Amino acid sequence: MAKRSQEIALAFPRGAHQEVFIEGVLQYAREHRRNWTYIIAPEWLSLSVLHLVGWPGDGVIAALNTPKEAACAAKFHLPLVNMSSALAESPVPRSIVDNRAIGELAAEHLLERGFQSYAFYGIRDIEYSAHRLAGFEQRLAAGGYQAGVFTPRATFRLRGQFWLQQRGALTEWLSRLPLPCGLLAVSDVRARQVIEACYQLQIKVPEQVAVIGVDDQQIICEHTHPTISSIARNNILEGYSAALLLDRLMRGRKDGLKDRLIRPLQVVARESTATFAVSDERLRQALEYFQHHIEDPVTVAELCSHAGVSRRWLEYAFRDKLDETPYHYIRRQRLEHARRLLAEEPETKIYRIAKRIGFSSAKQLTKAFRREFGLSPREFRNGNRSG
Repeated sequence: MAKRSQEIALAFPRGAHQEVFIEGVLQYAREHRRNWTYIIAPEWLSLSVLHLVGWPGDGVIAALNTPKEAACAAKFHLPLVNMSSALAESPVPRSIVDNRAIGELAAEHLLERGFQSYAFYGIRDIEYSAHRLAGFEQRLAAGGYQAGVFTPRATFRLRGQFWLQQRGALTEWLSRLPLPCGLLAVSDVRARQVIEACYQLQIKVPEQVAVIGVDDQQIICEHTHPTISSIARNNILEGYSAALLLDRLMRGRKDGLKDRLIRPLQVVARESTATFAVSDERLRQALEYFQHHIEDPVTVAELCSHAGVSRRWLEYAFRDKLDETPYHYIRRQRLEHARRLLAEEPETKIYRIAKRIGFSSAKQLTKAFRREFGLSPREFRNGNRSG
C-alpha cells in the first residue's frame, strides 16, 4: 500500500524570488524522498495563513508580514514555518535571509566606488529594512561615513493611493541629498522608484547617484534604464532550509529549532553602480581599467602605465580614497569575482576559475579564498546548493 502523501500549503505572495524559494522546497523534498504535494491559490498570488484556519493539511510555509498573521500563526493547528523577516519576532521558526549581511555587502560595493556621501531608502517599522540599514550603517561607520535615511510607511496594509504620495516625498528627499552619493534601496522595486525620481530631478545615475537594490529580480533589474545593481539572495537555500524546518516539525521535533539565517549570495553589478566617485581622473582611469580587465593578468605597474602616474602616486591615491593598497584591492576584487563565478557557474571546475582570475592553482585560490571569506571555494559552492 502506497504511503499517503502529505499536503503542504505555500502561503506567501508568489512571484520574483519566491518562485526560486519554491525550487528550494522542492529540492529538499526530492533529496529526502518526501511524498509531499502542494496547495496554492490558483489565481490568487497572495495566499495568507489567515485563509488556512481549519484547513486539514499537514504543514504550512507562510510569510508572516503583519501582526494579525503572527497572532494567527501563534495558535495555528498545524506545523508552520515563517519565511518572512518583516516582523521583529516570529511565533514559529523562520528560514530567512541574513538582512544585516545584505546591508554590509551593499556598503562594501558602494565604498569600493569611492563615494563620500551615502543614503538608505527603506521602509518604516519593517524588521528586514531595519536590519539592512543596521548592516549598511555599521559597515559605513567602519570607513568613517554616515548615511542619510528615508523610511516611508510600508504598503502591506495601505489602501487607496497613499503609495503614490510617497513618490513625491521620495523626490523631495533625493533633491536634498549631497551629491555624488551611493544609495541602498531596501528592494529592487524601491531602487527603480529612486531611478525614476532621479530622472525627474535630472540627476544622473550612476554618476551622481549610484543605486543598488535587493533581491536581483531580473524582470526589474534588467529592464530598467540604467539596469539596476542588486544583492542576490540565496533563495534556493532559504527554501531548502524552510522545508527542513517544516519536515522536523511535522515529525514531532519541536525542541531546539531556531531561525535559520541564510547569507546572501553576492552583489550582481549592473549599470546603476558602474562608476567611481573619485575626483581625480587618473585614479578613475586606473579603477575602470582594472574592472574591465578583471580576468586578465593586470599588475599594479600596468595600472600605473595606463593612468600615466608613478607607483608611489597610485599607492598614495589608493590609501587616501579607498583605504587599501593597489595590490590588496586587486587581490580582493579578484576573490570577489571568484565568489561570483562559483555561484553563477556551478559546473565550472574550481581550478579553471582559479586560472581565470590569475591564481596558479586551485590550491592557491583555496588558501586565499579561505583567508578572505572563512571557507573554501568548494564549501561556498556546496552551501549555495543545499542546506
